[in-house]
Amino acid sequence: MVANDGLKGPGNEVKVAHSVVNGHPEEPALNPIQATAAYKNKNPVAYDLSKQYFDTPRRLKIVVAGAGCSALDLAHQVETGGLKNIDLQILEKNAGLGGTWYENRYPGCACDIPAHNYLFTWAPNPNWSSFYVSAPEILEYLEDVAEKFHLTKYITTRRKVIGAKWVEEKQKWEVLSRRTDGRRNVISADGVTSGEVGEDLIEECDIFINASGFFNNWRWPNTPGRESYQGTMVHSADYQPSIDLRGKRVAVIGNGSSGIQVTAAVQKVAAHMTVFIRHPTWVTSNMGSRFIPPGKKNFCFDSEQKNKWIENPKEYLEYRKEVEKELNFRFPLFIRDTPQQAMAKEFTIKDMTSRLAGKPELQTTLLPDFAVGCRRPTPGTGYLEALCADNTELVWGELESFTKTGIKSAGDGRERDFDVIIAATGFDMSFVPRWPIVGRNGVDLQKEWAKDPACYMSAIAKDMPNYFVYLGPGSPVGHGSLITSIERITLYICDIVTKLQRENYTSFTLKPGKVEAYQSQMMAWLDKTVWGDSCQSSFKNGTVTGALHAFHPGSRLHYFELLRRHRYEDFDWTSGCPEPELDYAWFNNGFLGHELETDITADPTWYLDQEDTILSAFPGDVKA
Repeated sequence: MVANDGLKGPGNEVKVAHSVVNGHPEEPALNPIQATAAYKNKNPVAYDLSKQYFDTPRRLKIVVAGAGCSALDLAHQVETGGLKNIDLQILEKNAGLGGTWYENRYPGCACDIPAHNYLFTWAPNPNWSSFYVSAPEILEYLEDVAEKFHLTKYITTRRKVIGAKWVEEKQKWEVLSRRTDGRRNVISADGVTSGEVGEDLIEECDIFINASGFFNNWRWPNTPGRESYQGTMVHSADYQPSIDLRGKRVAVIGNGSSGIQVTAAVQKVAAHMTVFIRHPTWVTSNMGSRFIPPGKKNFCFDSEQKNKWIENPKEYLEYRKEVEKELNFRFPLFIRDTPQQAMAKEFTIKDMTSRLAGKPELQTTLLPDFAVGCRRPTPGTGYLEALCADNTELVWGELESFTKTGIKSAGDGRERDFDVIIAATGFDMSFVPRWPIVGRNGVDLQKEWAKDPACYMSAIAKDMPNYFVYLGPGSPVGHGSLITSIERITLYICDIVTKLQRENYTSFTLKPGKVEAYQSQMMAWLDKTVWGDSCQSSFKNGTVTGALHAFHPGSRLHYFELLRRHRYEDFDWTSGCPEPELDYAWFNNGFLGHELETDITADPTWYLDQEDTILSAFPGDVKA
């Protein structure tokens, strides 16, 4: 026999050489370091664990639905070792990655968060062209990040998830996906099969993550006659850049975030534009406005500034931190009766009134009576100016019907003809999954959330073992960059997955009553926010009085801190060994890996770190 050589095998177990007798490998004598003899015939899982170093993560497979920002951030953790020993597969229904920024290409599509704060913290970009950037530039950034950090190998495009089921006996998820035909934008809505071409596959995995987002399940106007219109009609979320608006009569429906951006862009090229809106909205100052030169709504960074940041990363970080501070300090304006709310309303009234001077009648009709922030605050660069333009008509109220040639409005009963109709009517923000997700005891999350979309930490659902969702109900969507929130959720997911890997758990689920208690706290706190005011809002899934399922009960900094404080006691954990006496089989072979390595790279005396405290602990002269 050859003594233990201290090397690790593929499974991180201690590797022992075997001698050969008469041409056959000799059964090796049990090495005390290699395994725990008592487990050999008791439980194969415990026996295998006893061959491994302490904290060895067992191999798990994760399947993710969607290849947007959330999936890219998780892939980065896998690629860089934040999550070890993971087989990751990301299934994307479209022909390319990028999620929201791949799909949304309407005129004027941009992000209203300052560009240098709308990025991954691990992939800073001093080369942004301007303070606010357009959708194509953001998509280019995401594609570059995926290439630079070697993340594309985890992504399978043209694979649309259409269902998932938890198999209790296996402690696994079965994820059903269907191949799509390669079109640029595959519709993500329950029951819609356009773009699907069959060839179903089932992926078995330990962890299933829904990263499909909510800005891709678009909503058409609830107006009869849409199929009868014979011109060009398109939803802003499925806009075709090939559409030529020059010299055309264009209708824009909606004044949410996308409608505001579309209106500002279309007015510049259309012969005539009619904007249909039902409710007034606040058009606010730009986020991070103190970093923009006076009199400007946006500005471009010159090569000198970009090079300065490239050469001085510390200075670039400080700039980003200053902008981020302003975004974080805005949160009190979302609380009723705060000085910040009063100041925001006073400033916005003055700003909007000034910008609407070209059409004084709009100064009374377009300014809301609800609080600033009840609807998502939208900077709307150029929007108010577009409404005041000579080639723009604003029509209030409901639509009665679509006609062969245009739209008939309910308010004045007039029928107006258009060459192009753009429906900027938003998305289904109900949080209901677009496909069945069947968890423990046959519970279907799609059906449950259709009744009450309740979540824990915006990431974990009731009766769904080993399931996570990014930016589910109760997310900090009201302010700040969502990418930063995504990163914190990823770290939270990584911590729970690592616990499964290292402590011999096959699954986790929330304990009974935890989601209900979480929702109770959430709704009680949100009652004091302006989000609950009487306004139609995407935050309330397009309603005026709907429940505030979208929001976290606190600031985003509050949310980030909660994600760092793991309440593992809120979960039930299923052990990989059913025998109670094997609950601690995850102690492994009793050694840390570096203890048996000949080339020690870790410090085995890490606990001796009080080198400068001896004099303060024992003052006075040292006696002989």
